[in-house]
Amino acid sequence: MTLERADVRSLLSRILDEESQLLGELETLLREETAILKSDDVDAIARIGSTRQHCIDALTRLDAERTDTCRMLSFGQGRGAVSKLYGWCDPGGALESRWLSNLNIARRCQRLNDTNGAVVTARLSRVQQLLMAIRGTAAPPVYSARGSRHGVLGMRDLGRA
Repeated sequence: MTLERADVRSLLSRILDEESQLLGELETLLREETAILKSDDVDAIARIGSTRQHCIDALTRLDAERTDTCRMLSFGQGRGAVSKLYGWCDPGGALESRWLSNLNIARRCQRLNDTNGAVVTARLSRVQQLLMAIRGTAAPPVYSARGSRHGVLGMRDLGRA
């Protein structure tokens, strides 16, 4: 099967359209996630995490489709290959321009995700510190290969009911 340039241009245009829409949705979700993390709404965090994962899965599928097209047409792999593919099927550069725009949105999403991840990590660290204070240990207990506990759980009087 031989693909014509116009067919490839149409395929890549569709991929870019879907990618742009999904990246916009992902950016919105990540901004909502930032607000939800501040509100401590556990159910909302779970819901938005699931929705975010669906966006990521769809974006991964689109990227695989673009990568497969590059390989199928012998352009290779990686950013340079994609750039060559866009140049081959769209010498005017409109597709590559759209692709670079999508990459900018993806970078914004990455920064938002990194920020949200840092908030989650800080909260987990704080919970771990509180648990260590309650247990009276300097480090969290860990398990050996045999399942026995390393580290001592000290007794601590937390009061009487």
